[in-house]
Order: sequence, then C-alpha cells, then structure tokens
Amino acid sequence: MIDTKTLDSEIEKTQTIIKDMRSKMDVSSEMIEQIAETDTLGDVDFDIENARIQDVLQQQKTMEANIADMIIGLEDITNSFGDEFKNMQEYTVGERLIGFFSKNKAQSVRNERVRTTSLAGNLQDLLAKSNIIVSILKDQKTVLEQRYTTSEASLRKVIDRRKAVTDDLQATQKLIESLNPALMDLENKIAASTDQSARTKLEGERSKLATEYNQAQAREQELLAGSQTLERYTSMFQTFVDSLNNQMAAQSTLINKLNIDTEQRVVLYKSLEDSLKTASQQEVAHKINTLGSKVDTAAEQTMAGIGAAAQSHIADLLELHEKNMVSSQEIQRRKKLADDAFARRFGTVLEQHEASRYVSQ
Repeated sequence: MIDTKTLDSEIEKTQTIIKDMRSKMDVSSEMIEQIAETDTLGDVDFDIENARIQDVLQQQKTMEANIADMIIGLEDITNSFGDEFKNMQEYTVGERLIGFFSKNKAQSVRNERVRTTSLAGNLQDLLAKSNIIVSILKDQKTVLEQRYTTSEASLRKVIDRRKAVTDDLQATQKLIESLNPALMDLENKIAASTDQSARTKLEGERSKLATEYNQAQAREQELLAGSQTLERYTSMFQTFVDSLNNQMAAQSTLINKLNIDTEQRVVLYKSLEDSLKTASQQEVAHKINTLGSKVDTAAEQTMAGIGAAAQSHIADLLELHEKNMVSSQEIQRRKKLADDAFARRFGTVLEQHEASRYVSQ
C-alpha cells in the first residue's frame, strides 16, 4: 500500500497554524468592531496591531502553501495507481518461479492473489486524507466568511465615521478662514478708533470673536488628529479585510480542486479496475477455449471473487462520497478548469513541489 503517513504530520501542522491564525484574527476583528461601535478612539498600538495582521498574512500564505503541496502530493499518489494496477496483472517473482514447473499453477496462484487483494485500500486511504483536508478548508472558510461579514461591516462604519470627521474638519476650517479676516478687520477698526466707548465695544466684539476663533482652531486640531487616526485605522483594517477576502477565494480554489480530484480518483479507480477485470476475462476466456470445463469452473470462481470484492469496494466508495459516477470526459473538463485556477494561485508551490515532495511512494 502506498505510504501517505507523511501527510498526517502536514495535516497536524496546518491545523496548528490555522488555530494560531484564528486567535489573532479574533483579536483584530474584535478591535475593529470596538472602534466602529465606540464614539471615542481607543488607544491602539499601531505597530503591534500591524505586526499581528502581517503575521496573519504570512501564516495564511504558509497554510495555503502547505495544503496546496498536500493536494499535489495526493495527485502524485493518484498517478501511481496505474503502476499499482499494472503490477497486479503481472506475475510476482514467486509466481514466475512456480511457472517454471507449472504454468497452470502459476496462473492459479496469481488469480488467487488478485481475487484476495484489497483493491480499494489505497484509494480509500487517499479519499480519507482528502476528506480531512476538505473538512479543514470548509471549517476555515466558514470562520473566514463570518469574520469577513462582521469586519467588513465594522470597516464601513469606521470609513463613514472618518468621512463625518472629515466633513466636520472642512466646515471648521472654513469657519476659521472666515473668522480670520473678521478679526483683522476689528483690529484695524480698534486701531483707528478714537472714541473710547466705540473702542470698548469693538474690543468686546474682538474678544468674543477671538474666543470663537481659538475654539475653532482647537477643534480643528482635535478633528485633524481624529481624521489621521481614523485614516490609519482604515488603512490597517482594510488590509485585514482584504486578506480575509483573499483567504476565502483561496479556500474555494483548494476545495474545488480537491472535490474534482476526488471524483477523478473514483472514476480512474473504476476504469483501472475494469481494465484489470477485462484483461482477466480475456485470459480466462482463452483458457476456457483451450483447456475445457475445469478451467471454466476455476474462471467462474475467480471472476465471481473479483466481481464481489470490486463491487463491494465501489459501493463503499459511492456511499462514502454520496456521489454518482460521472463520465471521465466531463471529469477531465472540470478538472482542467480546477487545475488552471489552482495553477494561477499556487504556481510557486507547484514549482517548489518538484524539488521537495511531502509524500513518499
């Protein structure tokens, strides 16, 4: 049986990365929700928060690369099925040795081996691994969708809040622009006034206007600081929300490829099994024609065993995946689309996989 144990350690590694990512995403998501819902701006260490988001982005790339490499590894194992079925048709060293003394005995031993071999063992193990990876991806996609929905809504509130602050800032700056010449005009009037009563009145107006001007300037500084802070919030959390969206797209690509590959594996397995059965049937038919009724009985027994074992395994596979068998041509068409999308997003992983494989065969 083909060794897929190396995939188990990679699956565990990926699960650990995802767990750590979720905890950091939760912190960032909760922070943006808090900023969106409170009137006052929180005391946020931007360097720490940026570092956390960048760490999530890096872990995202690592996690996706790991899963992409595992998917490629599963495909490598699938490609080896043909060789395994071919080996089942050929005589083993021991059977060849028996053949030196009795060809009939060698054929009988080989037929017994084919009949009793678990044809679906490797495929079932491979499909089990695929199911685990799909489950991981779907769980993560669900979490990402929930986080994306809440975080995007919070980000919109922050953007709307910044727009309101910006509008207020512009209005305040216009007020300051209108107050400045008014103050200068009063200063000139006070300087030109010789009437003490009029001068006192003008000074009162200037004092009142100066107070309004100073308050407007203080308000401007407050709004400017708030606008700049909200701008940093917006930029930082826009990166976070974009990363969630990119992760969802990547999860969809990986899930689609795995699902298509799974269907192809079932169809490929059935095709290879049919080829093996057909070859055996032809050989048995020839034997029937040349050797008579004894071989006929042996053939019926052998084919009945192969048919029963094969049908049992295929039924298990169909029940496991709850899918109907589809045509190989349709599978190939859909697989090409999935492979193209996978290659566009994970082309680097495909190249790296050629140098370092996760699965041993």
